[in-house]
Order: sequence, then C-alpha cells, then structure tokens
Amino acid sequence: MRGRKRAATKPLNNNSSSSSSSSRQGYQPAAIPCKFFQLPRRTIFDIFSRLPVDTLFHCRCVCKRFLRFISDPEFARLQLSRSPLCILIKTLPLQNASKRLQLAQVEATGTNFQVMKMNFTPKSNIPTCDISHMNACNGLLCLVGAEKDYSFYVCNPLLGEFITIQPPFKDKHRGSFWGLGYSAVTNQYKVLQSYYLGTESAGPYAMAQIYTIGSGSWRSIGNAPTDTVALPFNAFLNGALHWFPCTPNGSEFIYSFDFDAEQFGTLPPPDHFREEDKKFTNYSRIGVLGGCLFMIYFTNSRRFDIWVMTEYGVKESWTKQFVIENLYPKQGSWDFYEPMVVLNNGEILMMYNNDAVVCYNQKRKNIRGTKFFRTRSQFDAIAFTPCFVSLQTVAKGEQISRMQGTSIFDKLCTEEFRDCADCGASLNNPGCSFPAFGVPYAAVNYHVDLYARNSELRCAACQGHQVTPQKSFLTLWSL
Repeated sequence: MRGRKRAATKPLNNNSSSSSSSSRQGYQPAAIPCKFFQLPRRTIFDIFSRLPVDTLFHCRCVCKRFLRFISDPEFARLQLSRSPLCILIKTLPLQNASKRLQLAQVEATGTNFQVMKMNFTPKSNIPTCDISHMNACNGLLCLVGAEKDYSFYVCNPLLGEFITIQPPFKDKHRGSFWGLGYSAVTNQYKVLQSYYLGTESAGPYAMAQIYTIGSGSWRSIGNAPTDTVALPFNAFLNGALHWFPCTPNGSEFIYSFDFDAEQFGTLPPPDHFREEDKKFTNYSRIGVLGGCLFMIYFTNSRRFDIWVMTEYGVKESWTKQFVIENLYPKQGSWDFYEPMVVLNNGEILMMYNNDAVVCYNQKRKNIRGTKFFRTRSQFDAIAFTPCFVSLQTVAKGEQISRMQGTSIFDKLCTEEFRDCADCGASLNNPGCSFPAFGVPYAAVNYHVDLYARNSELRCAACQGHQVTPQKSFLTLWSL
C-alpha cells in the first residue's frame, strides 16, 4: 500500500561485516563421503575384476586409491582368472605406418559383434615392434627380436613393463622351437629355446635350454625336436605347449612340452587318424578351444571336423564336436583355417589363410567375413589374456624396464598403503587419513577377520568417535 512506510534498516558496523566476511572465508564445505572406499578390500577387488580391460586401464588414472587397488598383486591374480581371451595381431611385414600390435576382444550379441580394441605401440606398451615371433602365456607377452640379435622380451603391455633376456645360442645356431610358458607348481614363468651346436661333429641334433624368469641364467635340459615348429594361435594348456611339427611326411603324434616337468612329450590323435592322413597334418591345425585341446581333421577340401579332447591326455576322450561345411577352396589348392574363439552365440571365429578373420555360423552352415582388423597384408595372430600382473611380482631379481610415460605409476604405487579398520580410509598420513574422494562419515566396522583387514589401525576421525560396530549382511545371514 502507498501509505505504508518502509521499515528502517540499520547499517552494519565494520566489526560485524568483518566478522561475517572472515567466517565466510574460513568456512569449508564438508567433503562428500565416498561409501565405495568403506567396502572391504576384497569386495572392491571383486567389483573391479568384473570390469572390461579398457575400463580398468582408464580407472588407474582416476585417483591414487584406484591405482593402488588395481596394482595390488591379489587383485591382479583375481582379474587374470576372469580376464577374457583376446586376439593379438601382428601384420607381416610390419609397415612403417602401422608399427603396432592390435588387440581385440570380441563378443557377440545376436548377429552383431561388440569389439573392444587397443593398440600396443613401442612408445607406451612394448619395447619394440621389430620382432620376428611372438607368443603369450598366462597374461604375459613374449617377443623375439629380429634376426640381428634374437633377444627375448617378456612384457606386460598394459603396464608398459618388460625385461630383456639375451639368447642362449652364442656361437650356436638357433633352433626352430621356442616359447613362453608358466609352471603352476612353482608359480614361475619360463622361456624355452632350442639350438644346434656349431660343430660338425655334433650332427643334426638339437638341444634345448630353459630360462626361469627371476633366475638370470639359462639351463640345459637335453635334446629337442629337430622338426620345424610353428605354434598355433592358442598353444598353452595344462601347463604345456602343443604343436604339430611341419614335416614333408607328416606326423602321427601331437607334440608337447611340459613346463612343470621340463620335458618334451607326445599326445595321441583320434582313433580314426590313419596312416594316409599324415600327409594332411600340414593343412591340419591344433590348439586350445573352450579349455580343451582340439584338432582339425579334413575329410575333403570343402569340409573339416573339429575334434576335442574332453579329458586331457586320454585318447578315448576325443569327440567330434564341430563340423565346418560349405568351404570354398581355391582352385588347385587348399585353404588354411584355424579356429580361435567360440563366441557366446555359438559362432566360431577362425583365421583364414593368415590374411582375414572369418566367422562360421553353425546353424546356417555358412562363413561370413569380419572387419575387426583392417590389414593390408598377411598377419600373425595369437591368443592373449590381458592382465595387470606386474613383473615386479613375478620377475624379482630381473632388471625391469618401463616404457616412457609410465614411471609415474611406480612412484604412486610405492607409497605405503594401509586402511582404517573402521571406515576403510587410507592411512598414508597418520594424522589425517581421509580418502581421495572425501571424508569418511559414520564409520562402518566390517568383519575384520573375514576380510583379512587390520583391526588395530584406525584413522583420526574414527578414533575421535567410537561407534557401535554395524553388522554386515554376511553376519546377519549367519545368525
């Protein structure tokens, strides 16, 4: 209303204004608590281990605590056991414009594909692309240098770590057999290499030496096969490498090398494998498919069967599991097919003539091309299981190198890492142990014995207000 007078306002004095401004300047908003870090460590490991590899790779850059969780050896072992089998490709020869290794994880959703891709380059992941051969085992990759030096590089391309192993055949001739393996009995990685003595009196006999990573030296283990060896896409199973020797007369056995016993051996083929079938072993393939040893058996140029050894080492367990039909061979020659992965929709990814990856549909009985890898030449492909197992854990005693740009992770991971028994906060700073994402609030005391957490260490916030421990859902379930 017009007649109503405005209320008189009193001006603020200087003291009140200065006190309010100082209070505003001293005010700090409360940090948002992060409930995720209050979970037991093994629960966090379980959550992280189910994430895709590329997501985990980027999670390492989120904060220090994420990096420490993913760098923990216990988590690395868990993630390796759940990591999917991927396809690692090296073009032949390596072109200057594409000196890289290409990694792909393929999953099927109906008739479509979901492909996760990563590139491994000499700047960030691997020591060199000037390599002649490669194979992988249990999360680590082994590269053999070019013909000039033939050095071995055992590396984890995700972490950018590698070690260099000098070849054992100085003044000797390099043999055709080599490979990286893993012994579950001793929990050690080993590199195997055959060689020929440089003297004529030695004759056409090959010897083998083995290098246990962490020992720093090669050991002789006796005679080795003299036939030319080409390892299949996935050769490692049950602690051993498997292959078919490339000989003019063929072979009647599947050869193997056991890294536990450090001995060469043989496995019997299916019963139907007749004497006249030996000549087709150069076209046949063996490998590992779905956790079992398999063998391709060509019935004619337009069809082959995939036999699977359901019980390892038992000849009677060979079973014909897949029939691949309606092949279109080239006129006057046979095509090479090598099964790589059975997708969750039942389709089979196969390498075709070392220049394409094709997919076979068992229901429609047809082959279709894929465009996972855009290569302009032939390529080598191996099975690789990406993981976060550090060479600092499995190669103690070796000189471990890191690629450029990854040394910062070493510094962050070497910081002492302890957890509060109540809230799960990091205790890097004994005076104040707030996690990276804020101050913990309402301390939660989980079963310290069940989750193997330290029940004595507590942060300053939890020491100031001891609360009644809350029972976890596991405790309530057991009541």
